[in-house]
This record gives sequence, structure tokens and C-alpha cells, in this order.
Amino acid sequence: MAILSKIRERSIFLIFIIGMALLAFVFTGVFDGSSSTSQDPVLIVGEEEVGIDEFSRQVDFAERNYRMTTMQAVNFAFNQSTNAKAFEQTFEALGLFVGKTHIEQFIENDPNFSSDPQFQGEDGSFDPNRFTDFILDLSQNNPQGFEQWKAQEASIKNNIRVQQYVDMVSAGLNTTNFEAQQSYALQNDLIDLEYVRVPYSVIPDSLVTVSNKDVERYIAENADTYEREESRSLQYVQFAETATPEDKVLIENQLRELLTTRVEFNEVSKQEETFPSFKDIAADALPNFVNENSDVPFQDAFLSETELSGSYANTLFNLPLDQVFGPYEDNGFTNISRIVSRLKQGKAKARHILIAYNGASRAAETVTRNKEAAKKEAYALLRKVKRGGDFAQLARENSDGPSASRGGELPEFVREEMVAPFSDFVFGNRTGAFGVAETEFGFHVIEIQDKKDVIKLATISKKLIPSEATSNQVFTDATQFELDIQVADFKAIATQNNYAVKDINGVKALDESLPVLGTQRQVVRWAFEEGRQVTDVKRFALSTGGYVIIQIKDVKEAGLPDVDELKATVTPLVIKEKKKAMLLKQISGYDSLEDVATKFEQTVSTANAVNRFTSMLAGVSNEPEVVGVGFGMAEGVVSQPIGGKSGVFVVQVKAKTAAEDLSNYAGYKASISNTAKQNIQTNVSDALKSNFEVTDNRNQYY
Repeated sequence: MAILSKIRERSIFLIFIIGMALLAFVFTGVFDGSSSTSQDPVLIVGEEEVGIDEFSRQVDFAERNYRMTTMQAVNFAFNQSTNAKAFEQTFEALGLFVGKTHIEQFIENDPNFSSDPQFQGEDGSFDPNRFTDFILDLSQNNPQGFEQWKAQEASIKNNIRVQQYVDMVSAGLNTTNFEAQQSYALQNDLIDLEYVRVPYSVIPDSLVTVSNKDVERYIAENADTYEREESRSLQYVQFAETATPEDKVLIENQLRELLTTRVEFNEVSKQEETFPSFKDIAADALPNFVNENSDVPFQDAFLSETELSGSYANTLFNLPLDQVFGPYEDNGFTNISRIVSRLKQGKAKARHILIAYNGASRAAETVTRNKEAAKKEAYALLRKVKRGGDFAQLARENSDGPSASRGGELPEFVREEMVAPFSDFVFGNRTGAFGVAETEFGFHVIEIQDKKDVIKLATISKKLIPSEATSNQVFTDATQFELDIQVADFKAIATQNNYAVKDINGVKALDESLPVLGTQRQVVRWAFEEGRQVTDVKRFALSTGGYVIIQIKDVKEAGLPDVDELKATVTPLVIKEKKKAMLLKQISGYDSLEDVATKFEQTVSTANAVNRFTSMLAGVSNEPEVVGVGFGMAEGVVSQPIGGKSGVFVVQVKAKTAAEDLSNYAGYKASISNTAKQNIQTNVSDALKSNFEVTDNRNQYY
């Protein structure tokens, strides 16, 4: 059992927990865990099954090649497998066949094969006989390679069949001239209209009664909107393993021991050995000293003050040479630091234009100028930048170096990081100076942009981790809480012990991460195990240290929610629908827009150049129902009341302007066809999958 193995790691004073844990195990099963392995397929599409072996290979492939998390890879494999099985069964029903000729044509047109010299004839074209001989040789002399080819061949066949099917569907797509004309008219036919809008707010909410049956009816009528997945709501208490102030003092004391010279007796040599302090040890021995005593390796780098992190950056930067500072805390570590070296203006920022020549180191084959021409060009560019020319633009247009696209910009560097002539110029001249330096790579037109003082630090860092005593106490507290809540209320016990209870709502079966807690797939799997119910509790160890005690607070099954769950959300929508019905009845017996406006204390508004494509009314926003009615009316006629998004409308069309006929609608026709073809792969896949019942057992395995 997990608890016993954990206790074996703990101190002897925890033995009393064993009896309590065993008692809880016998009577409540609180520490049990399902060890059975599901025998169901991961996925069933129609009559085709995908077993765990096949599915896990796809998951592993996605994780390795696409750097996905486990659940991202699982979902990717699920979608790929579902598509593949739907296509396979469709192909079988149609008798869609892929033969040798199809495969040869595919390979001949695939650059991965056709451009391979071993498959090309004397004229450089793809030779199918050579490819056939290669596969035959694999079958006889390389069984593993032949198996890989068979898997690749199967994939090629499937790709060909998918493309054939999509091509057949594409061939059936046709856009008529009438459709193109309608698309044109939808966007370009215009109407000018006047309207009166009676907003729903004219009826007070207090005059509208909404019953539970009204809410239930609305939910049922809008099932697509409100239907939900199965979900769980959880509550938890976290027991974090963090270093206490006492732990920090212990770590500081370990570091302080390194600040003094130590004399220890060597049992092997039977002599006393002297160990120098961090301050006294020779500079050339510092890297080894740091690496032996620090959780972070020695960093052999010069840093400016801005590159030092934490609250002590200024203090560290201004330490005298060989001075030691610390212990101090920074970013989860306790440190002691010694300044090893200081360089005045030791780090520089510069940009350059490299003019290479034929024969220079790393010069591209396209560089044909000789050395003298390169030198002449470099000095010509120097004169331009000194006269105020745009250095960055000149670098982009002329530089042969990799920094050309960045306008010649280089990262900050110290002297040793650049070739000597380049560094000599930069570190031998003032900031803002221009010049030319010759190196093995060519001639560099250089601008010195900045210089900074830098230091090199030797830092011994100890990670702030909890002591064994602290870890034992956290384990004891978590275990005791887990036991206590078997016979008492979760929140009551948490409050009694001053533990913070946090909620996580709407957890789905295939979720991988939980808010705050991060990746916790084990928790989600447990919460969705068969038979899991409200008040079930389990303890989980966190990868970051410590534990979390989880309790299931609510279980929501898949389907439509209960009225109580959606009442607050749906009631305002039902009120709006009822107000619409009331206003449609009240707005009657009028002859003009002015009559309606006067009766409901509204104004007559104007909207010109309205089209059906956007359905926008000035001052109101999008009202497709109202605009649609307007386009169906004759000029001068006053409409019946129209229920819109923001109120009930009465409209009168003042003018209609039909778009001028085009001599050719080919552009609109092509646009409709292209849109359809762009989405055809996805639409075909969705359509085929809808023909099969899909059983999803991912949650049983991942």
C-alpha cells in the first residue's frame, strides 16, 4: 500500500500512524487504489476497434515528434484514429482500391523518393525498377527495414485513398451563376428605411412572471446551447513542503561554515587537514570549490549590474575585489558570493557591417570581390556613416555577416568573445566612435554603441528545501487530516485546523491540468472512476513536494442541467422572450411609424444603405431579422411588429437600390468555390464520422 511505503521513509516517531492508517483501511478503504487494467478498446468507430497497443504507439509518436503533453498527444491520437477508422470503413463499403500503379505514381511525384539518387536512372529521372529492387533487397537482407517500409506503404495507401475520396467529393462541388449572383446581391443590394424600436426595457421585469416550467422549456428548446459534458467539482486542502524559518537558518549555518578556515582530522592519513575558507581559497581553485559545495555550478561569466538579479544586485556589484557577501536569499536559494574579477568598461555593445572578400574565412560562394575591393568598399561605407548615413539600413543592404538582417546589431560581448582586431578597436576607443577593423572574415565597419563595467562572481548556492523534520511534520498533518475527514465534515475539520479550502469546478474527464495545482491527471482519473461519488476523498503526493487532500464536492452527469443550475442564467432570457410576446400583442392598430413612436414614447430613426450581409442598423447594431423583413417589403409599406434582438421594431422602406448587374460573376463564383474547397477536408471527415457510433474509452487508460 502506498501509505506504508511512504511511512518507511519517515522517522520512527510516526509509527503510531500505521495503526490508524490500517484501521482506516479496514473500515473505510480510504487508502485503496484501483489496480485493475481495463480490457476495453481505447476507441471504437463503427465496427473497428483501436486497442491500447496501437493507440499508445500513436501517443508516443506525438509526444516525441510534436513535443506534446501526454493528454495533448492522447487527444491528437484520438482524432487521427477516429478519422482513419471512419475513412477505412467508408472505403471498404465503396470498394475504393489502391494498386501498385497508384503507389508508383505517388512515389514518383514525392520529392523524398524521386530526388534520391539511388532511385534515379542515368537521365536523373525516377526509375521505378530501381525502387522495386531496393524494396526486394530490404525483404531479403533487412527484415526490420522491410517492416518499416510495409508500415510506410500502408500509410501511403491510406493517404492516396483519402485524396481520391476528397477529389471525388470536390469534383461534385459546383457553384452556379445564380449562387454567385445571390452572393453579389447579398453584399450590394441596399435599402433605406425608417424604423421605430420599442426596447424590451419599456416593460418592467416586475410585470413578468417566470416559472420553473418556463425555464425548463427554454433549456429544452435550446438544448444544443446548454447540453453539457460529464463533470466534477472538487475541494481540496494543500499541504505544501516548504522550508520553514528554522530550515533556512540550518542552510545559512551550512554556508557560514565555508566562510571560516576549518581544520579536520583525516582518519585515513591520521593527520590534520586544513581547508581554506571561501574568501581565502586561490582564484584558480574557486570553480572546483564552488562546484563541490553548491547546488548551482560555477558561472564563468562577466556580468553588468543590470544583469545581476535580486535585491542585492547593487551591493554585489560594488563589493571590493575578493570580498565575500552573504548569506543572502535570492530566488529560492541561499547564497554566499565572492567577487573574483572586475573590468572597467569590460563589456561592449556594437554593430558592424562585414565586407567579405573571395578567400576570407567563411565567405559565401557568392562573394567574388577581391581583398582590395573589399577594403575600398568598407572605407566608402565608413565615410557614409560618419556623414550621418543610416547605419542599420546600410548594414541590411551591404553586410555579408549573419547580423545583416538585424541592421548589424551584435549581442553584448567581452574582449575574449571576439577576434582580436575587432575587440582591439572596440575596447580601445570611446563609445560612439566609428572605424574599420580587418579580421580573417573581412573588413568590419564598426560603431561602438555602449560600454559597461562588469564583474565576475563566484557564488555558492543552496536551494531552500524543507528539512527532514519539516517533511515529516507535513506528512503527519496531511495523514491526520485525511483520517479525520472520514468521520467529520471536510470544511469543518479544515476550519478547525486553519487550513485553506480551495474549490475547483467544472473538471472534465479528459482534463490534464487543474487550476493552481497544475498537471494532475492522476486526480482527474480518480475523480471519474466508475462508482466515484460525492464526499469521496483521496490523498495525492505532489511532484513539487507535499500533498493534496481532494474531496469530490459535486458530480454532474452528461446531458441537460437541472432547472436550479441554470435558473439564474436563463431567467433573464425567458423574461426577454415574454416581453417580446407582450410587445408584439401591444403594438397594433397603427397607421404610421409616428403612431407607434407616440404611443411608446420613442423616436423615428433612419438607417440608410443597409445590406443583408452585415444587417447593421445605425444606432442599434446588428438586427438580421429586422433587415431581412425590410428587404422583403415594398417601398412605403409600414411593417407588422418584428421581434428583434434589442426590442420590437416597426419599419418602413423608403428606397430600394438593387446592385447593378455585372457582366461577369466569375470572381464571386470563384470565391464561393474556394471557400468550399478550403474546408472540404475537415467537412468530409466530420461528415464520415457522423455515420458511425464512436465509443471513447480514453479516460480508462490515461
